[in-house]
Amino acid sequence: MMFPALIEDNIGKIMFVAGAFLLIVGVLTLSMLGSVLSAGSLFLGMLFTVFGLFVQLGFLSENLRTLGGAGTVLICLSIVFVAFSFAVFEFLDVVKTYTVAEIFKGFIVGWKLMIITEPSYAWLSSFSMQVGIVSFVLGVLFKVVHSLRQ
Repeated sequence: MMFPALIEDNIGKIMFVAGAFLLIVGVLTLSMLGSVLSAGSLFLGMLFTVFGLFVQLGFLSENLRTLGGAGTVLICLSIVFVAFSFAVFEFLDVVKTYTVAEIFKGFIVGWKLMIITEPSYAWLSSFSMQVGIVSFVLGVLFKVVHSLRQ
């Protein structure tokens, strides 16, 4: 019975360390056209790091049925939307490919493959970022109104 109590007492630290590890994995596995491992690691890493910090600071310990609790929920939702926006933006679509000759002193010495890409899910990323920003502003506003009422 000692082990679960130890985890319960240090859950914020555990989440923060796990999130930092996932962020490192996400950054190290970045690729030009995106990878599911990198996107998933970045998404979960951001969530675990921020929520671990929130648990450590006692931010999530208030009553969620109040206006301040609604603000806490909105701020947490904004973090999820912003993390999703960053993870989705990583994926690119190849729009056009062409080759270019490398010329040195009038002779072709090689060829380079040129790839033109664009973020295919840019619309989803920007929509998610906008929802996240609005949720964050409303959450902070709710928390300020709740603290002024008391």
